[in-house]
Parts: sequence; C-alpha cells; structure tokens
Amino acid sequence: MDALIKKIVVPVDFSEPSERAAHYAAALAGRLGASLHLIHALEPSPLTRGPVESSESLSGERLDDTYWAARTRLGALSEKLALEGQTSTEVRPGFPSEVITAAAIDLGADLVVMSTHGRSGLSHLLMGSVAERVIRSAACPVLVVRDRGEMSVERRPAVELIAAVDMACAS
Repeated sequence: MDALIKKIVVPVDFSEPSERAAHYAAALAGRLGASLHLIHALEPSPLTRGPVESSESLSGERLDDTYWAARTRLGALSEKLALEGQTSTEVRPGFPSEVITAAAIDLGADLVVMSTHGRSGLSHLLMGSVAERVIRSAACPVLVVRDRGEMSVERRPAVELIAAVDMACAS
C-alpha cells in the first residue's frame, strides 16, 4: 500500500508560529518518510497611503537582497529541521495564499502544514487570514497549527470523564 502523504508543503514567514509549524511538519515527514518543501512568499509592497496614493515597489537591487535573505533563512531553517536530503526550499514572489496554493499544485503536495496567528476581531477583518484562504483554495488537505499563545485547559480526572461518557450514552 502506498503512503498517503509523500510531499508536504510548509509556508514559512519566519515568525515563531510558522517555524513551530515547520518543526511539526518535519516530525510528521520523518515518521511518514515524506519529503518537506519549505516555501516563502515575497509579498508585493502594500500601497502607501498619503495625500497621493501610489504603489510602492521594491527596486531591483532591494528585491534581490530580500530574495537572497529569505533563501538564506530558509536554508538555515532547513538545516535545523535535519531531514537529510528530504527537504527543499523555495522563495516565490506573490501574495502568500496564492503562492502557497500554487506551490502545492506545482509540487504535487499531499498536505500543506501551516501556522495561523489566531487573529480575531478588527485585525482579522482588516488583514484576513492566509490560512483561511489556503484552506478554501488548496487542492490537498491543509493542517493548521495554531499559535499556542496563552491558553488554559481544564484537566478532569479520567474517572470523571468516564462517568460523563457513561451518562451521555445512557440518555
């Protein structure tokens, strides 16, 4: 029987959550014998707002510097993941959600593993969610690794859980 997951695409924006997702994906790839493809999107510059609205573009030299800086950082992350030859890296220009979904298609990915910053409210409304857009448009499954942040989880003793399940089944 062939393995279900052979190629995993991991978008990296160099934030802590995306690097945690990369480590998670590397552990998963190691267990499955899958290859890992790290990708970084070089986003177009945002519009500059002021008396005159204009599109700010990176000069050729600055774009080249940004590209090589991203390649270097992806290479360093790839070495940290230590999957020995099963990892590749790529920097592509474009909007992150479009770059991620295109890379997954181009590479024949079986899974995308990515982080989410877990924004809500106004920042989510204004910025949107790259993870949401990828989930909606990807041709393969997407595993989203949430930013851990501060979270409390109530732990109940196993005896209480079993009693709760028994009560639910009895009704």
